[in-house]
Amino acid sequence: MKQELQEKIVSLIEKQIPEIKDFKTKIKLDIPKEEKFGDLSLNAAFLLAKALKKKPFEVANQIKEILEKEDIFENIEVVGGFVNFRLSLKFYFEILKQAIEEKDEYGKAKTKDKGTINVEFVSANPTGPLHLGHGRGAVVGNVLSNLYDYYGYFVEREFYINDAGKQIRKLGESIYARFRQIEDPSYPFPEDGYHGEYIKEIAQHLYKYEREKILSMVDEEQAIDFCAEFGKEMLLERIKEDLKSFGVEFDIWFSEKSLYTSGKVDEAIQFLKEKGYVYEKEGAVWLRTTEFGDDKDRVLIKSDGSYTYFAGDIAYHYDKFKRGYDFIVNVWGADHHGYFPRLKAAVMAFGVPEDWIRVLFIQLVKLFKNGKEVKMSKRSGEFITLKDLIEEVGKDAVIYFFLSKDSNTHLNFDIDLALKKSNENPVYYVQYAHARISSVFREAKERLGIDIENLEEVNLNLLKEEIERQIMKNIAFLPDQIKEIAIKEQPHRITQLTYELAAKLHNYYYNYKFLNEEDIELTKARLYLLKAVRNALRTLFKLMGITPVEKM
Repeated sequence: MKQELQEKIVSLIEKQIPEIKDFKTKIKLDIPKEEKFGDLSLNAAFLLAKALKKKPFEVANQIKEILEKEDIFENIEVVGGFVNFRLSLKFYFEILKQAIEEKDEYGKAKTKDKGTINVEFVSANPTGPLHLGHGRGAVVGNVLSNLYDYYGYFVEREFYINDAGKQIRKLGESIYARFRQIEDPSYPFPEDGYHGEYIKEIAQHLYKYEREKILSMVDEEQAIDFCAEFGKEMLLERIKEDLKSFGVEFDIWFSEKSLYTSGKVDEAIQFLKEKGYVYEKEGAVWLRTTEFGDDKDRVLIKSDGSYTYFAGDIAYHYDKFKRGYDFIVNVWGADHHGYFPRLKAAVMAFGVPEDWIRVLFIQLVKLFKNGKEVKMSKRSGEFITLKDLIEEVGKDAVIYFFLSKDSNTHLNFDIDLALKKSNENPVYYVQYAHARISSVFREAKERLGIDIENLEEVNLNLLKEEIERQIMKNIAFLPDQIKEIAIKEQPHRITQLTYELAAKLHNYYYNYKFLNEEDIELTKARLYLLKAVRNALRTLFKLMGITPVEKM
């Protein structure tokens, strides 16, 4: 909306001040931090002053005279060189109508014309249940994908299955050891194996259904490989189920192992070799990542002929490159911070711009209960899983809390706060705003016979209170703010927008009467406004993946 307004304003000014066309890219229409400066503020006078050989204040007054004839402005003031606007109620009424018509997709792009992008997130090793860090990554990646979709991109969500390498071998060894211990408790468990009841459960399942098959295998290596593959598939299914119950689903499940079985690693290295970035030294094959900002060149194939992990990652991103995305986003754990520069250097060797690959980092989550940190040890197998947390506090609370802070900062998750049925709990607070509106609508129908879904001939000019104007302004600029959050890749700010709108609704509810039998016209006008608020909240809830509850 801001962009449309800016284009309209510039077009109007250009008819009398043609010089403005030279500054179109520098003109900004901003929302002032203080209400007293109006709804919007224009900087054009500062840009035009030198070209017109006038003071900014004089140019601002000239702009004011041009725009005062337009009915979308209620008031225009000049402060210094800024032109501050107060938008008309007529303008806001059109916005309310739009919010009501578009329901829970208010402001969403009607077409996917921005491009096609890939967002890869979670990508947990299928060697155990999802932990809280995975859960936070799932929320950030999913909400970011929703934001890009809202903005007009076609988004593909991808999960990279780490099903090749040492961790899968370790999984097989751990399951096989537990399998053997059922009959022989003295059978050694691998020193660095995976602990936890889930390993025992898989082993017991195999013992029940596959005992003879496993024991008849020629050697233990074959048995371990069988256990690894079976365990991987079983754990991957659990991961899929947990994510689905969390509202997170993927378009693509990409197997790391397929990179090697399909020859994609060799294909990527050959592509880079043809571009002149691959060379041999000391019996190994190297990539010239220093040409793209890395601190040293990196090995792709070791002197013993084996691939490095880095070579597999390059092949994976080369596969994404061939798919033709406009850009890609990876959501990684914070421990990968140091790895990004070398991967970005390798990816730039494909011939893409520096910002083609972007990464959001996920910091650790600490869990607190009764004022004390809940200690978690993955080493011993004793840790709180994502599923455990969801079962304790609910999906909506987990999503909102995981999203409430910038993903690159540590998060303290207070279980007691998440369970509170009071305004102290931000999830309760925002959901209660929606439930409160639903309650008003039910009462309007039961007591006054007003069906909110069929409100007609509403006199919105009766909405004269300052809080009503503030709410309309909040709704009007919401799509712009959502799109800005998408562009800046700051999904945590969605919680702030939601909380601000909920706070205004609660303030409105406490200080004004919505249902007035003695003034049905005012009642209808306020119900119409509430309907727009409800749809704005539902739009935000849908982006986050939380439930718009009707009763609390």
